[in-house]
Amino acid sequence: MEHYTVLAVGLAVGLLLLSIIRFSVHPFLALLGSALVLGIMAGQGFPATIETILDGFADTLRWIGLVMVLGTLIGEILHKTGASYRIADSILRLVGKKRIPLTMGLTGYVVSIPVFVDVAYIMLQPIVESLARHSRLKLLVVGLSLTAGLTATHALLPPTPGPLAGAGILGADLGRAIILNIVVALFAVAGGISWVLFYCSRVSLPFDTSTNETTDTAETFQQQVQSAPSAFGSFTPILLPLALIASASFMDAEHNALMHSFMRFLGHPVVALMIGVAGAAFLLKSRPRMKQLGTLLDGAITKSAVVIMITGAGGAFGAVIKAADIGASVTAGVESIGIPGILLPFMLAAAMTTSTGSLTVSMVTTASLMAALLPGLGMSPEMALALIGAGSFCVIHANSSFFWLLSKLHDVPPQILYRTFTMQSLCMGIGGFIGASILWICGIR
Repeated sequence: MEHYTVLAVGLAVGLLLLSIIRFSVHPFLALLGSALVLGIMAGQGFPATIETILDGFADTLRWIGLVMVLGTLIGEILHKTGASYRIADSILRLVGKKRIPLTMGLTGYVVSIPVFVDVAYIMLQPIVESLARHSRLKLLVVGLSLTAGLTATHALLPPTPGPLAGAGILGADLGRAIILNIVVALFAVAGGISWVLFYCSRVSLPFDTSTNETTDTAETFQQQVQSAPSAFGSFTPILLPLALIASASFMDAEHNALMHSFMRFLGHPVVALMIGVAGAAFLLKSRPRMKQLGTLLDGAITKSAVVIMITGAGGAFGAVIKAADIGASVTAGVESIGIPGILLPFMLAAAMTTSTGSLTVSMVTTASLMAALLPGLGMSPEMALALIGAGSFCVIHANSSFFWLLSKLHDVPPQILYRTFTMQSLCMGIGGFIGASILWICGIR
C-alpha cells in the first residue's frame, strides 16, 4: 500500500507539471485538480479529500494573504514616491561608481524585498541604462548585476510571495528563516555577479554601440532622486519590518515575559508590515494621504490576489500529500538511492523552476512536497526553505516572463539570454546551495 501511495503522489506531480507546461492550465486549477486526483487515488475518499483540500487552503492563507497584500502595498508606495530611486542612489554613493556591478546587486537585493521582480526591474531600467552609458560598462553587466539582487531576495526573503508561502506551508519560523536566508541570498548574489563579471562583459548589444541618445537618463535619474524622500525614510518601510520579525524570534521569555510578549506582538509579520505601511504612508507628499493610500491599496490587492490564490492551492495540495502519509516511504527511498537529504529540496525546486518557469509556483509546490518529508530527513523547516529558495533559481529560461521582459526591454536575442541570464540563474542556484551547505556544515540544520 505504501508503494502504491508513493506512485499516486508521483502521478499527481506528473499531472501537475503536464497540466501547467503542456496544456497551459493555470497553476491554481492545476494544483487543486492534482490535489483532488491524489486524494482519491490515495484512498482518502471523496468527502475526506474535499475537507483536506479546504483545510489546507484555509490554514495556508490564515495570515499569509494579509502579509502579501501589505508587502505589495509597501512596494507600491515606494514606487509612487520615488523612494526606490533614493535607495539606489544611496547604495551607489556608499559602494561607489567603480563597483557598479556590486552596487546594482545590492540595490536589487534591497528593492526586491517589497517589490515584485518585474516591476522593480522596469522601475530601475533608467538607472541601468544611465550607469551603463556613463560608466562604459556593457548593458548586460549592469542589468544582470541588478537582476542577481532582485531574484535573490525575491526567492529567499519575505514578504515576497515564494518564501512567504513556503514558510507557511512548511511551518517555518519567519524570523529565523529571514536570518538564514539573508546569508544564502548573499551567496546567490555572489554567484550571479561572478558569472556577470566572468562572461557577460564580453557580450555586446546594440545599446552598447549606439551613439544615438534620445534622452538623458542620467539627468532623469538625478531629478527622480532630488524629488524622492530621504534615505532614512526610504529604507525604513523595508528594513524596520524585517528587523521586528527577526528580533521577535530571538527574544528570551524567561528573563522578561512582558517584553517577550510585546516583541512577539510587534514581530508578528502582519503587525510588522502594518508598521511598515504606516511608515511608508508618511512618504506620500500630496494630500489627502488616505485617498492616495486607498488607491495604492486597491492596486496592491489586485496584484497580489493571483499569487495568494496560487499559494492557497499549493497549501491544499500539500495538505493532501501530508494526509497520504508518504514521508517515511520517500525518505527511505531517498536513502536507498544514496541522495543526501540536503540535496532533495534543492533538486526538487530546481526541477520545478526549469519545468514551470515560475519561482513562486516552484517554491509553493516543492514546499508542499517537502512538508511531509522533513521529520525523516532531520532538517528544520527554515533550512528546507533556504534550500528550496536556492534551487528555485535553477534554471530560468524561455518559459519565464522575466526572461522575455529582459529580451524586450533591452532588445536582447533569446540565444544571448540563454548564455547570459539563464547561465547566471544556474550560478546563483549553485551559490545559494554553497551558502546553505556551509550553514549545514556549521550545524545549522
